Amino acid sequence: MAGLSLEHPWAFAFGLLGNIISFTSLLAPIPTFYRIFKSKSTEGFQSVPYVVALFSAMLWIFYALVKTGEGLLITINAAGCVIETVYIVMYLVYAPTKAKIFTAKIVLLLNIASFGLILLLTLFAFHGETRVVSLGWICVGFSVCVFVAPLSIIGRVIKTKSVEYMPFSLSLTLTLSAVVWFLYGLLIKDK
Repeated sequence: MAGLSLEHPWAFAFGLLGNIISFTSLLAPIPTFYRIFKSKSTEGFQSVPYVVALFSAMLWIFYALVKTGEGLLITINAAGCVIETVYIVMYLVYAPTKAKIFTAKIVLLLNIASFGLILLLTLFAFHGETRVVSLGWICVGFSVCVFVAPLSIIGRVIKTKSVEYMPFSLSLTLTLSAVVWFLYGLLIKDK
């Protein structure tokens, strides 16, 4: 509960700042999706960063609920689930059939099957503090995937020698977000 407590003002401040920066990260793809909407095509954009971000947000909500007292994590990740779902649906509307099938497969594999497996394993295989710590490390691992996911387009960047499809604003805000949430974790003594 240290994150929401005014007894720990620095932790609260970094948690609030983490929410604000994370929210800007969630909004960073708006120009991309505006472009997709206007052209009625996903062009060279990939769905992977949005599917992985949705999965990460789902995991962080689960972690916050298991740990209890982590309202700052719940608020931003609930917003993340809604916003990422909108992005994925919009991607599916304008994607070619092959990209739709690929996206549907990774949503089913990652956001349904993998999340369900993690949920069941952590609820039945671990108890007490071990559950919180195990789930925390799983969340950290997938958070790293969120930061790396925008690089899924790197092959196209190299091939075309253009960063047109490389979401710089997303990469920047994700990096700032990672630093702030890391500091928040240090301040509440949560690795």
